[in-house]
Amino acid sequence: MQDPLHITPITKPLGSRIQLPGSKSITNRALILAALAQGETTLKGALFSRDTRIMLTALQALGYSVSADEANAEITVGSEDGNLPAEKAELHVGNAGTAARFLTAFLARRPGGRYQLDGDPAMRDRPMSGLLDALVELGAADFEFHGKKGHFPFTLVAKGYSGGTAQVDASASSQILSALLLSGTSEEAALSLICPGVRPAYVAITLKMREAFGAPPLEADASGQYHLEPLTYSTPGSYSIEPDVSAASYFLALALIQGGELRIPHLGPNPLQGDAHFVEVLAHHGLVVEAEDEEWVATRAPGEDIQRDHREVDFNMISDTFLTYAAIAPLLGGSVRITGIGHTRHQETDRVAGMAAELSKLGQLVKEEDDALTIRPKPNELRARALAARNRGELLTIETYEDHRFAMSFGILGSFDLLGDGKPWLAIKDPACCGKTFPKFFEVLSDLTPSRPRLR
Repeated sequence: MQDPLHITPITKPLGSRIQLPGSKSITNRALILAALAQGETTLKGALFSRDTRIMLTALQALGYSVSADEANAEITVGSEDGNLPAEKAELHVGNAGTAARFLTAFLARRPGGRYQLDGDPAMRDRPMSGLLDALVELGAADFEFHGKKGHFPFTLVAKGYSGGTAQVDASASSQILSALLLSGTSEEAALSLICPGVRPAYVAITLKMREAFGAPPLEADASGQYHLEPLTYSTPGSYSIEPDVSAASYFLALALIQGGELRIPHLGPNPLQGDAHFVEVLAHHGLVVEAEDEEWVATRAPGEDIQRDHREVDFNMISDTFLTYAAIAPLLGGSVRITGIGHTRHQETDRVAGMAAELSKLGQLVKEEDDALTIRPKPNELRARALAARNRGELLTIETYEDHRFAMSFGILGSFDLLGDGKPWLAIKDPACCGKTFPKFFEVLSDLTPSRPRLR
């Protein structure tokens, strides 16, 4: 593991334009849809990261024609008839939730197929039973578990989708429902999925993307039931991947605490990704984000005070961004209660407990609940601890738990010139964990040129 990365503070207001990578969530959905569609599909603006490479490797192992042009962020997937070529394969999904769930539902399509799947130790603890139980109920697959029941590793014995109805427990992750919405289609039979109460943001991405590959519009009825009519996907020829709005959250937070102007190209007023609503969270503190000519422009006038009153914010629908907000909470003055985040305890790590531990290490007062965090900022204590560490010849150091969102969130906090001298005061352990979704995050952060004239 590499040494902790020292974060160099930014000492002037921003005046930059950044290029975000493509969305991981959209790239991995698009790869599944391209494999299901008849013909060849080119994905433009695709993300190349650990999670998407896992999906690419899996499709190649399953016999698909896949070509990748990383320099131009393009991936081409060829599928002659939309059927899965390989009857057998051994696949490793790392700690990629999208790959784990999307591939499991996808593999069930191949009657007679037998596939061995495993993941990293952390993936073996992540919830899969909601998806596996639904596949068994639909008669689409059986499972032989080689460890804990309902978890990786397992052998999937595929039977194919032949319609029917299943109760789907997607309370742990909306990816469970999305996996079935993507792959549960059949050319001959309709299928019904009953899944009330699922968080809708990422499901909405799935439904819109299905339409791009020839599926009719679909929405749940009042009881939470999705009715999938018989369907054959068709290739759109090319499909453009939207930039990662979750990744945008870090730089929007930077614009808030730093002031100035930041431009993010290729994002319009109505992105697919629900994490765009994080803009509304920061608007409370004075950040203004405008969408013009397919570009977001984030501004906060230098010298303007950040709004500092106590507030409570429900992050249930935008939970990937709660770490971004929690990490900069020491600079926001007023206390905040972040709710709706209980399900994040079962993601790459227990994100609620991890965030509570790291903020406490920085001298902040944190109350941890099952589904919430209350953070009472103590900026003077943060400065005192940073000075004490420096006097010992050290920096305050953040543990990242092999979770990319810890690294990126606290990277933004460390970019603030806390001690007023432009020298590092915060370090990030294992910065390479950003490779999961944003391999060049710290390069983009260090390349910002705040002394440059504001862009127009």
